[in-house]
Formats: sequence, C-alpha cells, structure tokens
Amino acid sequence: MSTALIILAEGFEEIEAISVIDILRRGKVEVVVAGLEDIMVEGAHKILVQADVILEEIRDKEFDVLILPGGEPGTTHLQQDPLVIEMIEAQAQRDAWIAAICAAPRILDQLGLLKKRFATSFPGTKPMMQTCKYLEDLVVVDGMFITSRGAGTAMAFGYMILELLTSSTASNELKEKMVYQAEVPVQAHSQLDL
Repeated sequence: MSTALIILAEGFEEIEAISVIDILRRGKVEVVVAGLEDIMVEGAHKILVQADVILEEIRDKEFDVLILPGGEPGTTHLQQDPLVIEMIEAQAQRDAWIAAICAAPRILDQLGLLKKRFATSFPGTKPMMQTCKYLEDLVVVDGMFITSRGAGTAMAFGYMILELLTSSTASNELKEKMVYQAEVPVQAHSQLDL
C-alpha cells in the first residue's frame, strides 16, 4: 500500500488538505496527517482539524509522497520550520514524490528544488517562483514534483497524486464514483424559464 504524509500548520487551507486526504484514503492510500506543533490544528478559516500525530514523532519515517497544503499563515509556518525543510530535502534526495499546492510550491522553488522545472502555484505567489518554468495549468507534474494552483484545483491535485501513487485506472474509477468533472458546466435556471 502506498503511503502519504500531509503536514498541517496553523493557518493551512482546509479545502486543499481535506480534499486530498479524502481522495487518497478513498483510493486506499495510507495517509498520515501530521500536525506541525499540535494534534489539533486550526485552518485559515477557523476550522479545527485533528491530526493523527505530531510531525516530530514521525521525523524519520519514509513516505511515498510528502504533501504540503497552502494557505496563510500555514505556508509561512511550514517554510520557517527546520524539520519541515529537513524532511522536504530528505524526500528529494530519495527521489520520492513531493506535492505542493497554492502558496506551498514557493517553498520548493526557494529551496532550489524546482530549478528549471515546470511548476505552478497560487497566482499571487507567481512573483516568488523565481527558479522554475512557470505554468498556469491546474496541476503540473515534472520529475517527482507535483504542484497545483489553489483551493479550486484541490480535487484535481488529489486525483493526480492518487494516479501517480497507484494507477490512472484507480484514479479514474474514483472520479466516476465521486461524480467528479474537471470542468463542470454551470447553468442558471429561473422559474421564468418554465
């Protein structure tokens, strides 16, 4: 069974974390949710989430993918934490998957891990993405790095991680079960149309 670690810091973007956790667990990936400093972590929109462990407790454990949700000040807390940086660098040295969404790709870029690689991020973070080849795709995969744009692309991000850890068949089957559509047509209706 594939394994995933997602790190939650105070002020994380809830949709980006919970959507990915949900998709991966439905896809039979063993997901460990680690609170950066505490088991109970409050998101950017004041939603309290209970992590499985505190990050320090699993610092030496290896995972198939390390996932960094965005949000502020969550991303800043991740970027300023020496253990998070150490774990990101260890994951990169092992040539294992690293996934970051929203503001979090800037951490990878500023560590030099995205140098000359294709990547994306939250639009407001684009000026901080100095070393990568910036794209505006919903999800970008280059080498062992998976980046995505924000809360609105969280499900696409989650399905891509699932596909890379398992198979496109598993990801597509789950999309069908969850009635997922990448581009959902929206049509407004009125009683006057009847």
